[in-house]
Parts: sequence; structure tokens; C-alpha cells
Amino acid sequence: MGVCVIQKNVVYHKSAKGIEAIATRQHGLGPKLRSLLILVDGKKTFDDLAQLSQMLGDTNELLTQLSDQGFIEPGAAAPAHHVPARASAPAPLSPASGPGALAPAMTLAEAQRFASRRLTDLVGPNAQELCLRIEAARNLRDFQVAVSRAEGMLRQVHSAHTADEFAAAVHSHMPAS
Repeated sequence: MGVCVIQKNVVYHKSAKGIEAIATRQHGLGPKLRSLLILVDGKKTFDDLAQLSQMLGDTNELLTQLSDQGFIEPGAAAPAHHVPARASAPAPLSPASGPGALAPAMTLAEAQRFASRRLTDLVGPNAQELCLRIEAARNLRDFQVAVSRAEGMLRQVHSAHTADEFAAAVHSHMPAS
């Protein structure tokens, strides 16, 4: 076990060494540590990271290793009324979008990027294959099939609630044609 004690009420961010480790792979991090390091973004709380990385193992132990090795650093204390990252709705695309309003019509490429980013936020690096399928879609039908696959995976790996949130967010950013 490491020297550092992970503070669960603090939001961690990548150090300069952590940013370099993701960019260059020169520090030889194992897949579990690398996956968790990718998720550390200076916004997610310990609980968010634990939820997103549950398949990697003991989040506290892995974060301790990342901290001890200088890949992450503590930031600000988590907000008292923090809404977990997985439950937050995507930000509207423009200030004109009111609550409940659909986002302005997007191109297929913009919708693909949105869906891939959202899926990566929820699953982390394990979403890579599904993101590639989403981004490879050449028409709306192929895009919908790829999104449906991603939704099914979220339903199996996370929860029906997470899958429904993902589907709703992507649907609100669906291209016009």
C-alpha cells in the first residue's frame, strides 16, 4: 500500500507526469492504472471514479498508486451538493436552448462525436470499440444501430438508468436526416 491517503472529498487531477503518461505511454502504466488515469479529469469525485472504474478493481488502491507515483494530485474539495458525472445531463449546445428543448439540428459527424464523448465519459477507455463503430457509421441508420449497441452494453455493464440517460442524451442530439 502507498504512502498517500486518498481523500474521498477531494477532486483529483492529472499532474504534468500524468498528462505525459497518457500522451506518450513512456511511463509504462499497466492497463488498470492507465484506464483510471484517463478518467481522472479534475471534475469527477471519488464516487464518480469508483462508479466508472468498478470493473478495474479497488478504486482507492489504484488512486493511491497513481498518487504515490506522481500521476495525480489533489485539487479542490468536492462541492457539497455534487451531482455525479454519470447522472448529469449534457450541457445545451447554445444559450438559446432552454430546459427540455432539443439541441439544434446536428450533422451526422457532430452527433457521432457527441455520442462517442458521452460514451467515453460513462465507460472510459473500454468504450473504444463501440466509439469506433459509432464514428464509422456512414448514414443515420448505421449510427442508430451503433448507438443501440452502446445502449445495450451500458444496460449490461452499468444500469438501465445509465443506458436510458445515454440514449436520451444522444437522441436529443440526433441529426435531422
